[in-house]
Amino acid sequence: MLKRLRAVVACAVLGVAGLAGTGLSGAGAVGMALPAPPAGPPAQVGGLRVCERGDTTYLLDRSGRVRSLTYARLVPDNRLWVRQSYDRAGRLTGLSVSWSGFAGRLLDVRGSFDARGRLVRESGFRARGVTTPLGSYLRAVPRGLTC
Repeated sequence: MLKRLRAVVACAVLGVAGLAGTGLSGAGAVGMALPAPPAGPPAQVGGLRVCERGDTTYLLDRSGRVRSLTYARLVPDNRLWVRQSYDRAGRLTGLSVSWSGFAGRLLDVRGSFDARGRLVRESGFRARGVTTPLGSYLRAVPRGLTC
């Protein structure tokens, strides 16, 4: 049972689980290129258009306003994930920051903003010594973003 579990995990890690019956071995599949995604309209999530620019993902409504901005920095021993939320008028309403390192969770905080963009509420977990203000994680929304 343990040998089978190891084999399944190895296949999942190498990304070759879907090669059964193709005649390709796991060793030959490591250098394989994946096919290009089908061309077509941009992806949508809950009626919002998905737009990716660099390491940032935007969700735009039908009028082209950004409703969500998400970015992440993933390195072997650190993970930073930030999501900014906007209302229909394009004003910042929320910020969620999750940051973990090799020592565990460092920051898992949510902030709420008023109509003027001021932080009015912060809740969540901060590790001892992590005092960086939430505003330092904000990214500006580019003007005239088109997808």
